[in-house]
Amino acid sequence: MTWRSILISKPARLSLQQNHLLIRQDEAIPVPLEDIAVIVVESREVVLTAPLLSALAQYGVTLLTCDEQFLPCGQWLPFAQYHRSLKILKLQIHMTQPQKKQLWQRIVQQKIRNQAWLLDYSGHDIGAGRLNALADEVKSGDKGYAEGQAAALYFPLLFGDAFTRSQENAVNACLNYGYSIVRSAVARALVQYGFLPALGLQHKSELNAFNLADDFIEPYRQIVDLLVYDAVCAQSLPETLTPETKLRLVGLLCCQIMLDKRRYSLLAAIDRTIQSLQTALTENNPKLLKLPQMLPLKEHDYE
Repeated sequence: MTWRSILISKPARLSLQQNHLLIRQDEAIPVPLEDIAVIVVESREVVLTAPLLSALAQYGVTLLTCDEQFLPCGQWLPFAQYHRSLKILKLQIHMTQPQKKQLWQRIVQQKIRNQAWLLDYSGHDIGAGRLNALADEVKSGDKGYAEGQAAALYFPLLFGDAFTRSQENAVNACLNYGYSIVRSAVARALVQYGFLPALGLQHKSELNAFNLADDFIEPYRQIVDLLVYDAVCAQSLPETLTPETKLRLVGLLCCQIMLDKRRYSLLAAIDRTIQSLQTALTENNPKLLKLPQMLPLKEHDYE
């Protein structure tokens, strides 16, 4: 089971050495590739070797590069690793509109329920009750735009009446960074199970190569919201994204979340959600889709 998330924020040379990632900075540090899930390269002065890139693809390791604002902007994904890629691609291409709408209904319902959990956690029990009632009313394809109604209630209650997602502030900077990390993990799982990330359920932009990842990130966003909310309450949220804050956000991939009445790391839960998508499509039963439930923030204990 992969579990390490690595942030490279200083100049370094990354190379391959006997199935290990070798990080050369002040000293040489080897890390087994089989332990790594995600590498985030933030420094502009990092050199990577071609053999390492090939090995990352073979081991299913996601590599993220960052832009001038130190936000992830590019992703290196493995190519055609799944043993039945054509089977999965056919299932995906031949999804009917009713299938897509029913799957999206379940995704939106669970997203809103996770938002309700976080409002209850933050002491807004009335708002939590309203969101849970709204989740019960989500129609196939979310015809009534319950997702947007929930967001309009959720974010101001969680981060203050004046808060909007369009503002440039520390909260949104952390949310955007955390969402990009989780999105990369969803894209990684989709590719590993043979899905084409560009073909989405609800997201359909011709300019977006990760429409399906943007569908399935929705019920997982709230773990990022939880970390940022806790930091705001503890008055430990810096005005700018610090390396320490980024490490905490990347570390979310190892935090616990509930799926199918069991506790998993976020990475493992995403993996099982995408596995269940294959089952739901094969059996033509959207109820077989397994989606996450929130838990208090804690690093998952590996047995």
